[in-house]
Order: sequence, then C-alpha cells, then structure tokens
Amino acid sequence: MGLKNLSHTVGDENKQETGTVRWFYRSIPFVLLFLFWEILARLIHNSLILPPFSAVAVNAFSPPLAYHLASTLTFSLLGLLIISLVGLPLGMLMHRFKKAGGVINPFFWFLLFAFGIGAAGTAPVLIAWFGPSQLTILLQSVLVPILVVALISGYGDRLTAVRVGFLLCWSLRIGGEMMFGMSGEGLGYQLSWCYHLHNMETVYAMMLIMGFTGLFVDSVLKYVGNLVKETYRR
Repeated sequence: MGLKNLSHTVGDENKQETGTVRWFYRSIPFVLLFLFWEILARLIHNSLILPPFSAVAVNAFSPPLAYHLASTLTFSLLGLLIISLVGLPLGMLMHRFKKAGGVINPFFWFLLFAFGIGAAGTAPVLIAWFGPSQLTILLQSVLVPILVVALISGYGDRLTAVRVGFLLCWSLRIGGEMMFGMSGEGLGYQLSWCYHLHNMETVYAMMLIMGFTGLFVDSVLKYVGNLVKETYRR
C-alpha cells in the first residue's frame, strides 16, 4: 500500500510539473508580444496609433467593459448552444449515412458561399426581415456556424466542430453588434463607439479582452471534449 501511495504521489507531482512547464512555454509568445508592444509604443509616442500596453492593460479591467463582456459572452454561449443542438446532429447524420451526406454536403457548401463567412449575404436580408434588433444579431451569429459545425462534424471531428463553431459565433456576434447593435450593449457596439471617439486605449483593451476570453472558452471546450472522449473510451 505504501509503495502504491508513493507511486501515485510521484505521478501527481510529475503531472503538476509537466503542467507548469507547459504553461511556462505557452506564456512566452504573449510575454514577447506585450514587451515588444510596450517598447514600440514608447518609441512611436502616439497614443492614437498605438497606446502603451501598460495603459491598455489597466483599461481592460474597468467595470464597464466587464459588463459589456458579460453581455456579449452570454449571447455567444447561447449561440454556441443553438449551433451545437442543430449542427452536431446534422453532422452526425452526414457521417453515419454517407448517401445523406452526399446530398446535404454540396447544399451546405452552396449556402456557405451564398451567405458568406462574414456578413456579406445574411446581414442585408436579416435587417430587411427583422430590423436592427437582438434577434437579427443572434441569427447573424448562428446561421453560418451551424453549417460549418455540421460540415466539420460530418467528417467525425465533433470537438473541432464545436471549437470552430464558437470562434465563428463569437466573431460574428461582435461583428453584428458593431454593425447594427442599437441597445448600446456588447463589446462590438462599444468597440465601434470608442473607435469613433478615437479612444484607442479602450479599443485595444477590448481586443485584449476578446482574445483572452475566446482563448479561455476554447480551452474549456477542449478540456470538456477530451473528458467526454475519455469517459466514452472507458
């Protein structure tokens, strides 16, 4: 029993050490980027082009930005739920029944080219139908991701499908808030507003928030997906 407990203890310590080393190496590109950013901003000395990273980082922790982040993230996670409930079953159908996949696959690609990955095809139609509303932004953020999730999961990779689905949903949500957000809520609306006010410190701060929030949610999705895979294997 003593040897068994000792082996478990050593194994846990090795895992912790491996995790620490992994996080250390992953942090290197961010440290180099932010250090280069700070030095370049000091050399340029023009806050309208590139404010110092130190000033931007302080701005990123302001309470108003946290509120707008919560709004955008909540609707993005709602969109992820919708695209998962619709896109994954379609992809599993295409993966399991090859004849159905052969029929649906070209049609979905046609819709993707017609809609456009951004807002090229869907935005004018959705605005004509529903006006600049929250429903329009929600539909804008889920229509294309549903097709992409279905196509990727149709090849059997559901975890990648969900991760790419969130990336698209998050990006299209912010883009929709920028284009036709009327409530004044959300990172996209604030990003557009601050740009027009030439408040570049807040603009860059929101870009930091968007990047790290997306990275965090993607890591959670990856962790949960791998956990589910391990459970099924057992």
